[in-house]
Amino acid sequence: MRSSTLYFLWNRQVFLRNRHQDFDALLEHWNLSTGIYLIGCAGKIVYVGQSTNLPTRSIDSLGSMYHRVPDTSLPWSIAYAPCSWEEMDECESTAIRAFAPRFNTSIPSVAKSQGRLPDIIGVAAVFQDQSRPCGAFDQSCMAQQMVDALANPAPPWSRKKKRRKSEPRPAVETDEFIAPVEWTEEDAAALVKSYGVSLSEPLKFPINLCDEGSVVTKDGEFIGTWAMDAHAFPSFTPDGASSPLFTASLVGILCMDIRDWYEAETGEEIAY
Repeated sequence: MRSSTLYFLWNRQVFLRNRHQDFDALLEHWNLSTGIYLIGCAGKIVYVGQSTNLPTRSIDSLGSMYHRVPDTSLPWSIAYAPCSWEEMDECESTAIRAFAPRFNTSIPSVAKSQGRLPDIIGVAAVFQDQSRPCGAFDQSCMAQQMVDALANPAPPWSRKKKRRKSEPRPAVETDEFIAPVEWTEEDAAALVKSYGVSLSEPLKFPINLCDEGSVVTKDGEFIGTWAMDAHAFPSFTPDGASSPLFTASLVGILCMDIRDWYEAETGEEIAY
């Protein structure tokens, strides 16, 4: 996989942690395309997926899982198991049933979920600050997770939301005042601080969303401000503007939008 492509995929997730060299080596060594990927956190497999583009899809899924785990210092690993398109449903379904990963809430094919487990060809630590893979793919850990999954009466993939019976809504008196939920400046500032990077650290990214609300390029140029709304959607306001130019659903997507806008406005590319 080309390093420039990997860099782009990685940085749009805003992990704020560097990649482990073993992860790069794994992607470089294997010509990965169609098959199964498994994501591990600490000592557990937390997600199993399939794709016709394993590197891209696994990094996107990792970004989704990573931001749903409160402790951002935990070690993570990714394992790959290439297989043919015809085998993917069986291998993925069987692995989900076998390990009951916390983030898999469905199985592609229940009928095929007692077939062949995916054949893992490589495992790598994800982040540079890890001394080794996270342990989820150690044989003893995998065996124990399978035992726990077998004993689990309600694994994540089997939990279906029960539909509530529709009930008539109580009438609301027209003169009754219902206080709206207030979104304060303090709430917004706290959210920006939790997602932002510190200006006291080296600027790592082409576009840096800083924890005090500024937006700065990798060269240190201030180009505007960013904010979070009550739904945790980030927005960007260019320097000198009075209202946001655009809003995104994720911080990483906002960074890409800002970079595209900046390069179109200035005619200059921001180097990685």
